[in-house]
Amino acid sequence: MAQSIQSLIAASVNGVVRRLYPEKYSSLCHVHAIVGANAISVVLNRVYRPVAGLALIDCGEGEFIELLDNDAFAKPEGGAFHCWIESADPSFLEKEVVDLTFRHNHEYAERNGHAWRRPLPPPYLWGKASEVMVNAPLEKMPTHFAEGQVWLYETDAGWDWMTNHVAQNINAYVTLTSEVLKDIQRSLPQGSTLLEPLMPPRRATTSSAPASVPSPAY
Repeated sequence: MAQSIQSLIAASVNGVVRRLYPEKYSSLCHVHAIVGANAISVVLNRVYRPVAGLALIDCGEGEFIELLDNDAFAKPEGGAFHCWIESADPSFLEKEVVDLTFRHNHEYAERNGHAWRRPLPPPYLWGKASEVMVNAPLEKMPTHFAEGQVWLYETDAGWDWMTNHVAQNINAYVTLTSEVLKDIQRSLPQGSTLLEPLMPPRRATTSSAPASVPSPAY
């Protein structure tokens, strides 16, 4: 079966981040979000942006991963917040939401003392906001989420943090995005010219990682 372009992008972003950060790849939601938004925007030629804010992830049987520390955005060491991707293109009738770390939810839960009592999550979350986001205020949260759903909330502090972080590490993220695009190109069927007009000129480069990686942001 042919691999969808969505699954190809998700696999390439995950592969590059895992290769560069083998010990903490599942916690680097901001790296997945920034590089993923760049890659999706380039490949699909539509605008996507990385988003930072708060999240609840359903582990099953009424237990949730709570990533609700809005004060963490002001701390150098980071904290319990989450990053994901949203469409920002005027051509969309409804906002799309993408979470490329969704595949790691069970690992992150178990590593932080939560039992995972749901089926293993899919490799990524990608769909209309009305389908993948739980629409409820924090104080009236349902006791469980449907499969493939998550509660997400962008905050002003998250917006400021993401904007500053990308600006401060722009060169590193350009390098990482280039690595992902090269990986996607290698994974395309032989003879495909999908990315040829989009690929940067061939030149010697030295891979670098973001200079500041807050932890344990998810």
